[in-house]
Amino acid sequence: MPPYLNLRRQSCHRYQLTVIDILVDYIRFRCETVTSRQPSPTPGVLLQECNRIVSHLFVIFDGSVELVTLTLLRTTPEQPGYTVLLYPVFEAILTGEAARGDEGTVGGIPSYVRMLLCFKRWRSLVTGRADKAVIDARAGQLLPARCPTVQAASDVPLLRLLPPVPPAQRANETRYLLANDLFTLDQCTAQFFRHHRRASAAAAAADERQLSSISRPAPPTMATRLVSA
Repeated sequence: MPPYLNLRRQSCHRYQLTVIDILVDYIRFRCETVTSRQPSPTPGVLLQECNRIVSHLFVIFDGSVELVTLTLLRTTPEQPGYTVLLYPVFEAILTGEAARGDEGTVGGIPSYVRMLLCFKRWRSLVTGRADKAVIDARAGQLLPARCPTVQAASDVPLLRLLPPVPPAQRANETRYLLANDLFTLDQCTAQFFRHHRRASAAAAAADERQLSSISRPAPPTMATRLVSA
């Protein structure tokens, strides 16, 4: 990615986080609107609403799986009835082509933790063992069997969000973390977003420093003064 595009992307983080909050409210509004209809919405109506929400998310975020899944992670069912719309939304995004493509590839700890929490959120929408098994199988197709290794110092706080896994379960760490309620999902998600906001703020500050160094011309040296004279 050219440096100027990377700078532009990073400088938009704060704006994107604000948009995420707005879209979470929009999804809740659609859930309330759909589930309050009488008679109850048909499967066709639910599918239409699901496709509309998913399409809006990918259009607004220009196809970014990271930002779309961050929005999912912030979306909680405020009413039990919301599940009838939220479940297909989670399914469409987490099993769709974009999540399986290069942009959605889980290559590091930040993306691994984000996607793991998304699957945990999706899993929380159902109570049946068979339904949970289906979600676990979907997660197994996208996530690695084990958490990736630490690549940067900023990975460590995210790694600490995950509970320790017994030695006998380390080969299937992801499945173990999904299948067992080892942490409070809402609390862990809140901590994840606090870290994400801090990382975004640090990136924005680094952008400003880099832009300042680019835009500010270097002071002339003695050699350049002699040449110009």
